[in-house]
Amino acid sequence: MILVHEGGHFLAAKACGVRVLEFALGLGPAIFKKRFGETEYCLRALPFGGQCVMDGEDDDTPNDDPRCFNNVAPWRRIIILVAGVVMNFILGFLILLCLYAPAEGFVVPTIDSFMDKFTGGGEYGLQEGDTLLEIDGYNIYVSSDLNMALGRGDDSLYEIEIIRNGDRMTLHDVRIEPQPYELDGETVYYYGFYMQQVPATPGLVLKVTAGSSINMVRLVIDSLRMLFVGEANVTDLSGPVGISAMMSQTARQDMSSFWYLAALIAINLSVMNLLPIPALDGARILFVLYEIIAHRRANPKVEGYIHGIGLLVMLGLIVFVTFNDIWRLITGSAFGG
Repeated sequence: MILVHEGGHFLAAKACGVRVLEFALGLGPAIFKKRFGETEYCLRALPFGGQCVMDGEDDDTPNDDPRCFNNVAPWRRIIILVAGVVMNFILGFLILLCLYAPAEGFVVPTIDSFMDKFTGGGEYGLQEGDTLLEIDGYNIYVSSDLNMALGRGDDSLYEIEIIRNGDRMTLHDVRIEPQPYELDGETVYYYGFYMQQVPATPGLVLKVTAGSSINMVRLVIDSLRMLFVGEANVTDLSGPVGISAMMSQTARQDMSSFWYLAALIAINLSVMNLLPIPALDGARILFVLYEIIAHRRANPKVEGYIHGIGLLVMLGLIVFVTFNDIWRLITGSAFGG
């Protein structure tokens, strides 16, 4: 994933005429390096991160070299900075596409039928054949969104946007409550409706893939929101060690789940790198946008200090979550033990 991300920066830089001095995977001392043309390719000892070092990117010394990063047009710099994020998203999309392509059919967010205890039907409620678009403003991209959307409500009344007989309409105050049902001698709770399953077509495969990809973006954003408002704790974060352990555990259980997790991590990286955090692509893009709006560059030294401090904070966070991951692995409390 790092290779794909940094490769996006690399290809975009070459296409935009920027000189790339080094393309490296990993951090720390180089264990292998080879120069081809003007670029040195390195494999470094620590398997964390990577870099695409462009001429003049972090150099505050003015020069007139047209192939320096800071001397190309701002829109070209934005393309270069965004390219890594785009490549990570494309990677996640392609992984999901490969997972869904062999499917013979999909469950879609269109109501097929109701259970006997369903509470939200009737003239002003849901009907068979309704396609659900939104529940209390929460977009329904794939059928698995329904439980998440219904679980977000503070009560049992929902505003639901649907398509019925080709017309888009909104249902107000639809009461949907989970009801008890007996299953194999146990009591389970269901909202009380079945969704349609339809045969797979190339168009539907692409639609489900796109919906799942967007859903993953939303999941990452919701997780960040929970972190900032205190609904989640920084100790819940995982770094490379924890992610590797989780993916290893998932691979032993089910390879489809492993690849689904890989797609989630790839899309997670794309969202995280767009955040306006110093040293990440999002913050660098903000500085370029400032230059476009203000018609002048931010002070290069100030920008360098900001990115440097951000990098130190990020490295500190990586050390913290890595220690936390190792501790959880040692104590057997990681990822369900």
